[in-house]
Amino acid sequence: MADQKLIFHRWVRERMAGLATAVQDGRPLVQAQLTLAGTDAAGSATASVTRTARFLLSGPGDVVGLAPRAVIKRYPSPGAVDHESDRCAHVEFADPALPWRYTPAPKPAAGSGALHPWLVLVVGTEGTELTLAADKVTLSPEVQAAHPLGAAGGAYPWAHVQVDAEGRRVARILSGRPLNPGADYVAVLVPAFDEAGNRRWTGGAPVLVPLYDHWRFRTATPAGSFEDLAARLKPGAADSETGRAPLDYPRVPAAGDLLVRGALAPIGATDAPLAAEIRADLENLRTPARDERGRPIVGLPRYGEAWRSDAPEQTVWGGTLNTDPRDRGVAGLGLDLGIRLQEELAEEAAANLGALSEARQRIAQLSAGLRASGALWRRRLPADPLAALWLLGPALARVVTESGTVEALATAPDRALPPGVFSSAARRILRPGPARTALAAGPVTARDLLLASNRCPPAAERRDDGLALEQLDLRLKRLIGRLREVLDTGDADLRAVAEAAQSIAEQSIEPLRDFAMAIAARLAESADAGTPAPWAEGLSLLIRARDVAPEDEAELGRLFIEMRTFLARYPEPAGREDVAEVLTGLVEEPPEEPRCTPVDLDALAEGVLAAFDPTRPDASAVVRVIATLNGLDPAQPLAPPEACIGLDRPIWADVRTAFPEWLLPGVGALPEDSVIAVETNARFVDSLLTGLNTQLLEELRWRNIPVATGCTPLRVFWDRADTASGARVDDITGILNWGDGSDVGEPQHRPPGVSGRDLVVVVRGHLFLRYPSTVVYLVTARHGGAPDFARDPDPAAIRILPTFQGRIGADVTFFGFQGFVPDDITSHWLVFEEPPAGYRFDNSLSSAPEADVWAAASLALPVRVLIRGDRLDPEGPV
Repeated sequence: MADQKLIFHRWVRERMAGLATAVQDGRPLVQAQLTLAGTDAAGSATASVTRTARFLLSGPGDVVGLAPRAVIKRYPSPGAVDHESDRCAHVEFADPALPWRYTPAPKPAAGSGALHPWLVLVVGTEGTELTLAADKVTLSPEVQAAHPLGAAGGAYPWAHVQVDAEGRRVARILSGRPLNPGADYVAVLVPAFDEAGNRRWTGGAPVLVPLYDHWRFRTATPAGSFEDLAARLKPGAADSETGRAPLDYPRVPAAGDLLVRGALAPIGATDAPLAAEIRADLENLRTPARDERGRPIVGLPRYGEAWRSDAPEQTVWGGTLNTDPRDRGVAGLGLDLGIRLQEELAEEAAANLGALSEARQRIAQLSAGLRASGALWRRRLPADPLAALWLLGPALARVVTESGTVEALATAPDRALPPGVFSSAARRILRPGPARTALAAGPVTARDLLLASNRCPPAAERRDDGLALEQLDLRLKRLIGRLREVLDTGDADLRAVAEAAQSIAEQSIEPLRDFAMAIAARLAESADAGTPAPWAEGLSLLIRARDVAPEDEAELGRLFIEMRTFLARYPEPAGREDVAEVLTGLVEEPPEEPRCTPVDLDALAEGVLAAFDPTRPDASAVVRVIATLNGLDPAQPLAPPEACIGLDRPIWADVRTAFPEWLLPGVGALPEDSVIAVETNARFVDSLLTGLNTQLLEELRWRNIPVATGCTPLRVFWDRADTASGARVDDITGILNWGDGSDVGEPQHRPPGVSGRDLVVVVRGHLFLRYPSTVVYLVTARHGGAPDFARDPDPAAIRILPTFQGRIGADVTFFGFQGFVPDDITSHWLVFEEPPAGYRFDNSLSSAPEADVWAAASLALPVRVLIRGDRLDPEGPV
């Protein structure tokens, strides 16, 4: 927002108002010459008349209010509590001509440029300077004096029209009075002229005026703008020990005080070696975990025991946490924090379990079912595999394979086992009983039944004529021979066939013999006449009439009807052309019987028992239930599932609430308006999170919340975010994965790419209270390879933005730069940029020039403050 891209005008008005030459009754008076010209049908001028027209434009007395969209912006925002006391309150209008449209004055003389707006903005304290009542407001003499009106048609410095580089115009009315810090104000938009066109006030007495718009706001404390507050900052103005706290160990007075670094510590600071006598004394205070009888002993906490239950002190980090009072004290802070937050953390953990309770219930029900079925399987299952197969037989219809059910496959048409052999009905029929087994030679077992059922039936004896008939007389054999001859040569001796038919008819049983003789006679007539007849059907009826049993009344009835029908259908001999065709039916080859294969009962029993065995690791019930659950331990899937809960909670905020001094020891002694550079302390983070997780795991198990052994629920200390995904970045890995040879605070305890030393800039003052959206970043000060703080940063240089930030107390704000090496701050600028807030104007000008000049001179541009990085370290140069 550069001022050279903006143009300010003193006023703007519609062209019609430019014709005003005087004022009458508080309204601009317009006189204009109007010429009326007439034309004929051909378009030629015929006559013209010129007259002087006089009329009045609307004035301020004609206005009853403003449309809702007339005002498009109010500054500061209604209800603001931190308005800069050196900035003007103002309003902006959608119509750039509105502030001057109803001004009761003619167009200014050429060169003077003075046109007073008919609207003015008045800002004052409510109750003393301004009294609001419905749509009226009373202005006190004091507030009138702070907002003097120019003479009618005179200049007014606090109204202008702004035109930007793209030609957009906006009209603005301001209040130029100075404001006091920490005061409540009300801004009112009122008319400057009355109905007669006179000024509303002169400052001599209170005046009641119409109220068109108003809002309230409060100025901030202390006084000053962004530039003023930023200019007060003193880089590096802090004690060099800021970030360290003394620790007294009175049991060894000769050792003196120890220094403990907080979560934020001085750049490059390290911890002095621990005196051997202190370590030995602390080691002697610790008690064994259990007595000689194995009972637990209540003593000092053993940090690391939740992840190294055998001997956490055997690890380097476990030994440090348990024998160094500095790290043990920080772990104790985490332990205390876990006790304070136990209810809150337990609720968060329970909420993160998801469907774990349902999964545990399924596993418990599965385990109970497997135990019960396994006991029945071991005690009740027959030892003989075939007896066990017979026992499980009724369920085989529900055992499905890719080719069908086991029962359907075992009793398929090409198998020896008959269909239904495994059904419940077959078991009822074949079970032992007095009536069914009275004549049995001995008891029949399940093995006997299955073996007997698994046999293919013997094949019927085949004759050389191809018919499966047990008895054939000589005449029938001759008939078959004649039919074969017909098939081979296409002709036959029908007389011989008729004689054979006569012989078969004579052998028919008595009830059917008359019909049989009639059929034989009909066939003989066809043979004598040389015409074809239905030989196949007739001979078939004769053979059936000969072989039917006299007591088979049903078959006798059917033959009676069929033979009578035959005689009725063929009263006359037929032609001879299809003799071979009508005889062919008697010698059709019987259909091939399906192949029969016995079932391998032993293999079937083995497969069925494996499918039903509930004691197998891959039992069907186990497979089905486990398939519905994720995240189970593959080594012991039937163990009650436990979740490794991960709580997405930045612990620094909890430390700020409980122990704010431990975030930055000495923060209370930071000078006002100071800014310093420190770094994160991975050793403090490791120790505190170990103590906090120790307490949390014990609390969760005490509450019967199933948490996995070796889990680390809390891994986030700083509220850092990944620049790509936006997800929080863990500060430590799972404690179970810490190497035995690694010490507290070492890089192996952090996820890949996460540094334990991140630069943190700490600011104490009112800058970020007043301007919380201030843009903060680092930019290199190098030019040609070397830092040069005498020159501004390269505009093309990359900005390094903070990845986490927070506040300690009311006025201390910190900004963390993840991955930025703290030692490199000496070659960078720290930059604070005023947040964009639109166009603002300074109210500190002592004189009141013309509106356009005043606007250009008082326009407040955004401020950028640069602080040398080599002066931020309290231990460095000032």
